[in-house]
Amino acid sequence: MRLDRKFFLIAPTLVLVLIVAGMFYTATRLRLIVEGSDNWQHRSDYIAAVEQGKRPMTHEKALQIVRLSLEAERLRTGAIIATNELLLTLGALTLGCCAMLLWAIRGVPRTVPIRGRILFGGKHVVVPS
Repeated sequence: MRLDRKFFLIAPTLVLVLIVAGMFYTATRLRLIVEGSDNWQHRSDYIAAVEQGKRPMTHEKALQIVRLSLEAERLRTGAIIATNELLLTLGALTLGCCAMLLWAIRGVPRTVPIRGRILFGGKHVVVPS
């Protein structure tokens, strides 16, 4: 069974559409990572108040803050690594789809000859009627 030539054009195009959707998904995931820093100023002000002695803090509370900070850093690092891997995978798929499209387009014969100037030649092609 021989595949239709249009299939070689349609399949990579659909994959490219899915890759674009994956990139939008990645962008939303990155936005969620950034949202974790939205209240950074409030947290920084609290620590500054503790440093200045305006707010008391117990030893257990300080250890809890350090533990939460380390856990947040671990989760954020994991999310950034996963996002990086996803972008590399999507880039590789995009490259493969572009290569397949180029291969498929080269394999499809022209039904209409080139009209107008030929690239870099400046010559006109006359199409007989």
